[in-house]
Amino acid sequence: MVRPETIFVVEDDLLYLTLITKELEKMGYTNIISNNTGKEAIHNLDKKPDIALLDYFLEKDFTGMDVLKKIKKRFPETQVIFLTASDDVNIAVDTMRNGAYDYIVKGDTAFIRIRHLLKKISEENERKAKSRSIIRFQIYVIIAIILISLLGILYFHYFIN
Repeated sequence: MVRPETIFVVEDDLLYLTLITKELEKMGYTNIISNNTGKEAIHNLDKKPDIALLDYFLEKDFTGMDVLKKIKKRFPETQVIFLTASDDVNIAVDTMRNGAYDYIVKGDTAFIRIRHLLKKISEENERKAKSRSIIRFQIYVIIAIILISLLGILYFHYFIN
């Protein structure tokens, strides 16, 4: 099944970046933007990521936290999942306080967790989209009722009176 979401992968370890990208392709994702620096990810933000898999300890220019803040400032609906080799609880709490969806420690079960979280995010996004469609339909019905009522009042006022 082809998945329409645009996924950013921000990872400075090129081998791990390739592994994540290949795993996402196996899962059916086709809109994958691979970035191996924070600067590159920030430069590519105009591609509007739906989901970002983000290394916490990026080398060079920006930290993972810097990238998270930039993503959330421009696209608050983007879900960011941190990937890191550190299992420091304080880092996990800090990322979540700053808007991360979840925090995954790299290791044997990381790809299983990624798969599970992406499925969960997709299901949540589908529910939100359905909810927005229902609300939009309800608004259209209310507008139609108001317009019909106004036409009835105008008809009564001009033709019956």
